[in-house]
Formats: sequence, structure tokens, C-alpha cells
Amino acid sequence: MTATPAPGVWPSLRFRDAAAALGWLVDTIGFTEHAVYRGDAVGDPERDVAHAELLWPGGGGIMLGSDTGSGWAGSAGGPGTATTYLSADDPRPVFERVDAAGWTIIRPLTEQSYGGSEFAFLDPEGNAWSVGSYRGENL
Repeated sequence: MTATPAPGVWPSLRFRDAAAALGWLVDTIGFTEHAVYRGDAVGDPERDVAHAELLWPGGGGIMLGSDTGSGWAGSAGGPGTATTYLSADDPRPVFERVDAAGWTIIRPLTEQSYGGSEFAFLDPEGNAWSVGSYRGENL
């Protein structure tokens, strides 16, 4: 049996309220917590996340943390500027949770001409996400 390799690409996001983001990324979208390190980046131990790693059930993951205004990438990747695609065998359950949470759906769940179904939404901090069953051409 071949072991699944660790994720080799980690999109990284910053949030104004990273603790709240952790909650809805897990509860609404479906990530699982892998590692969470609290810090003193924003001066509020209840909201501060120095570094977190979340895993996506279909493989891969994201990293995130509190926006301190002095990230290594400057304003790139700041709160509300990310776009991320998540592949899922069935995006409908994610769509239903996002819709029930009242988040902004920017593209309804539809079949795509290149294969699979997909929808897109904005998270509470304005980042754009799309979730679809397309995993890449011939992958």
C-alpha cells in the first residue's frame, strides 16, 4: 500500500478574526484541524492565531493566521483577498452548509462544460472560494 504524500502546496490566508475563521472553516466548510498555535500577534488571546494548519478531506490543506498588518507578503494575501478552489466528490453538502450559514453565493451550484459541478461563495471576511467535483484533467 502506497502512503499518501503530505500536501506539497499550502495556500495561506490571513484573517482579521482568525479564531472565528477556524470555527467556520471547520464547521461550515468541512476542514479538519491539524495544528493550531496561539500567539500574541493581535493582543487578544481569544482571537489570536499565530499559525494554523487545516486539512481538506479530499487531500491537501491550507495554513492561516491572524492578520497583524506586517505579513511577509505585504498586502498580498491580506484579509478578503484570497481565492481558493476545493475539490470534493460531491460539492452539494458544502453548498448546503454555506447557504444555510447565510454566506454570499456568487455562483450557484451548476454543471460545468469541462466536467463536474461547482459553486462559489464569499466567506465572512470576503475571500472567494469555489467548491467543485472537478479534480483536474485526467487526474
